[in-house]
This record gives sequence, C-alpha cells and structure tokens, in this order.
Amino acid sequence: MNYKDIIRNVKEKNFEKMYLFYGREYYLIENAIKAFKDSLNEGMLDFNLDIIDGKEIVLNQLISSIETLPFMDDRKIVIIKDFELLKGKKKNFTDSDEKYLIEHLDNIPDTTTIVFVVYGDVDKRKSLVKKIGNNGIVFDCDKLSDMDLFKWIKKSFALNDVIIDNSQIMYFIEQEGYRDKSSEKTLSDLENEINKISSFVGKGNNVTNDVIDKLSQKKVENDIFKLIDYIGEQNASNAMKILNDMIQEGESVLGIFSMIARQFKIIMQVRQLQLDGYSTKLIADKLKMHQFVVGKALKQTKNFSDDIIVEILNYILESDYKIKTGLIRDTLAVEMLVSRYCKREAI
Repeated sequence: MNYKDIIRNVKEKNFEKMYLFYGREYYLIENAIKAFKDSLNEGMLDFNLDIIDGKEIVLNQLISSIETLPFMDDRKIVIIKDFELLKGKKKNFTDSDEKYLIEHLDNIPDTTTIVFVVYGDVDKRKSLVKKIGNNGIVFDCDKLSDMDLFKWIKKSFALNDVIIDNSQIMYFIEQEGYRDKSSEKTLSDLENEINKISSFVGKGNNVTNDVIDKLSQKKVENDIFKLIDYIGEQNASNAMKILNDMIQEGESVLGIFSMIARQFKIIMQVRQLQLDGYSTKLIADKLKMHQFVVGKALKQTKNFSDDIIVEILNYILESDYKIKTGLIRDTLAVEMLVSRYCKREAI
C-alpha cells in the first residue's frame, strides 16, 4: 500500500491494528501523525490519544496505554516515538519483556490502533518489526518519486497563492537537487524554499527562473562558502556585502548561523580525516558529501585553526540564546561575528 492510500484510509477511519512509519522524510512521518490525530474527536483527545516517548517507556506503562478503552469515541490511538526495540536497543526492556509485548500484540482491543514512529532506520531483523508487518503496515518514509514530488511542489505553491508553470516546477526541482542520490534535502527543506520564494514574489504573482536562481538553496550554500572565504581572508567589506545580500533576500539570521556552524563543523571533520591520511575522494565517501564540498572545506582549513572554529561555534551558540531571549538583535549578532573574526590575528 502506498503512502496516499494509507493516509486516505486513516482519514476515512479504515484503520489497521498497527503501523510502523520510519525513515528520514520526517515531513511524511509528521503528516501521518497529524492524520491519526485528526481522525479522533478533538474534544476527547486527552482521553483517546497517547503520544509516548519510546526511549523512556517501560513495559507496564505501554501495556496499560494499549489496553485502555476509548472514552466517548470509537477509537484509542497510541503513538510510540523512537521505540528502542525497533532499533535493536534494550535500555528499558529485557528479552522476556520483548517476547511478552510481541505476544500481547495479538490480543490488543479492536478499538486500539498502535502507531510506531522511528525518525531514521529500523532493525528489520527484529521480531517486533516482522510482527508489525504481519499484522499491520510497515512503511519506509523515503524520498518522493518524481511524479509525487512534482504534484507535491505544485500543490505547495498553490497553497501559497502564487502562480508557477510546470516548466518552472521542473526547474525548481533541478535546482534544489532533492532527487540527487547523495542529496540530504528533505521535504521540510523544500517547503522552506517554497515559502521563501512565495513570500518574495507575493500572492497572485508568477514564480520565474530568475527568482528561483536568486533564492535557491544552491545559491545560499554558495554564499555561505563565499562568506566563510571572506572571513578567512579577513575581507570585512566583502563579507558584510554577502551577509547583507542574504538577509535582504529573505534568509533568516538563525538560518545563516546554522549554515555557518555546519560548514565550520565540516571544516574540522575534513581536516582531521586528511591528517589521518584520507584522500579527498575517501573523505567525500566517508562523510557522504560531494567532492566539490570537501575540496572547498579543505581549502578553508588553511584560514581557520580548530581553536578559532570552536570559538566561533561557541559564539553562535551564545548568540542563538541571546536572540531567542531578546537580549540582542539578530542582525547585530551576525554582523558582530563577521566583524570580530575578520579582525582576528591571522593563523
């Protein structure tokens, strides 16, 4: 059964006994959770919807939740997030606990639906995974197919009341690289890009290739490379120009901080792997990155010591807290970062 059919059945209240949703497309997982939640009487959610932290739950608590009958509704739904047994871990469960749970799943009330959710991979060899598959649905929330992706993007732009032709949708897909084999992009990333583009063009207006180029994630990533290059070269004027352009084009300061932090972490990783004797290709394979990204990071290692990088990462962490608590204006925080580290002593 495909994802659309699963969600449609849930909305129509045609439930399986149990489900397992896993994978790296968190957007699809969260959408499934929402569908289960929306299928219940909103006024009775406190009684009929249990969302459980699977890393902390113990057997007795889990059994109690499963066996509780619904109150003033037709169904009780138990959602268990990141259940340790599905990952091959046993923090709170003994072998006998696991065996008891698996056997008990044959006897859950007809009014109860269990939804296991794992943000990442599961151990498919586990008896519990096989049990869910035999008695319900196990679904890998992986990347959308080309056609489903096209439809999803078209619908997402339409929800934002902007106009985009099919050729521009194809161009957007190509620029974002979501379907690339090595891409770590998710639907959540694409949704952020769609919202940013929609906000930029405004309701009722057309999305063009020029707008996509201007605001694409590839351009943003390239701008981050340039920004860090300029900071490394202590070229404050060019660094500030890149930074101001990014902010004017709609990038959030917290988003910029996040991308800067990510790139500096990559710089530290590639430096260490190079010192360990890895070639550029082997580093790229190990970190699952394009060789181009690794090559850029290796060049940037020459301008930043590990001590400076740690200092920058700590500054970003402190600034994140200050921005979120209103202690500093976000644009001032990032401008101070550029100014401070463009004036540092060269290594």
